Amino acid sequence: MVPVLNQYGCNATGDCHGGGIRGTYELSPIDALDLAFDFEQTSLQVLPFDLDGSPILTKPLREDSGGEPHGFEPFVTKSDSGYVAIRNWVHGGESQ
Repeated sequence: MVPVLNQYGCNATGDCHGGGIRGTYELSPIDALDLAFDFEQTSLQVLPFDLDGSPILTKPLREDSGGEPHGFEPFVTKSDSGYVAIRNWVHGGESQ
């Protein structure tokens, strides 16, 4: 199973999440996936005091749908299946 963000092109390719060049969210390279590392890094993008305001939800979401400025916005709306999957994970499996 491919992680949701990898399905949408969010990975360690180039300088996007590949070594801390841009921001604080680093992922393992596609050719050397380390799911434990990726899980740890992704967990750091969750704000326990504001789950829906967590960067893991706001950064990949288009600004006019409530997202933050980011160079790549794979989720157009909060109803996109990838966004919903990540939101459910952030909320511990709770549906919207």
